[in-house]
Order: sequence, then C-alpha cells, then structure tokens
Amino acid sequence: MSKKKKHHNNHNYNGQKRVTGKDLQFQTTTIELKGRKYEMNFDLNAMAELEDIFGTLQIAIAELKKKKLKAVRSFLYAVLKSTDETLTEFEVGKLIDMNNFTSIEKAITKLINNAFEEDEEDDKETSQVKNEQPDHQTRA
Repeated sequence: MSKKKKHHNNHNYNGQKRVTGKDLQFQTTTIELKGRKYEMNFDLNAMAELEDIFGTLQIAIAELKKKKLKAVRSFLYAVLKSTDETLTEFEVGKLIDMNNFTSIEKAITKLINNAFEEDEEDDKETSQVKNEQPDHQTRA
C-alpha cells in the first residue's frame, strides 16, 4: 500500500537531513573512560546499530540533540561496539557518569559533524549552481 515518495532535496518530512551514501564516511576518534582508552568508530555498523535502536538515524540524532540520556548511551554503545563486539549497552552505560557525560556528548557530536561535513559542502555547491541556472519553466 505504501508508495515511496521521491525526494527533491536532502531533507525528510521533518526537515531533518536525510542520510545518503555520501554520509557513510568512516570517522574514528579515541576517548578515555574510567581510566581506559576506547576507539569510537562512526561507521556503517554504528549507523545500522542506531537504526536498530531508534528506527532511523535521523531520530537517533534528534534524540541526541535533545541530550537524552538513552541517546548518549546508545550512541556511545554503537560507536564502541563497532570496535569491540563483546560490549553490551549495559556495560557501556556503566562507563558514563555525570563527570564525563559532557565530554562523551562532545566526542559523539564531533564524530557526527565530521561524517556529515563533506555532504554539507556539497549542498552549498549544489545550491550555488541552482541559483546560477535560469528557470526554464513556462508559465500558463
């Protein structure tokens, strides 16, 4: 019954950025939690894990922007699980406390921003090209 809607821009019906193939850029950083260093990978596996948890990556990012505790834990879990498959979401939750919450949130935000950075530049270039092209539509 449901039909796929054709998107004419890179945003979904809520105005949130759609994830495209360009967005699957491998991003990694290291974070120290409870005296141990962990590698955080925002790759396809992490994105798929977040889709499993939230339904869509856009919803996951929206929840993170709201500073929801579950979203921060789920993002951290997804980016750590990509390196260490043995971790559980519960174990990752034990790594987070109010002393490191902000630094974790900032590290995750940096990973996301880096993953989408090039795509935003492409949007600017596309927008500039659109503005330079004349409108060939005829009016009735």
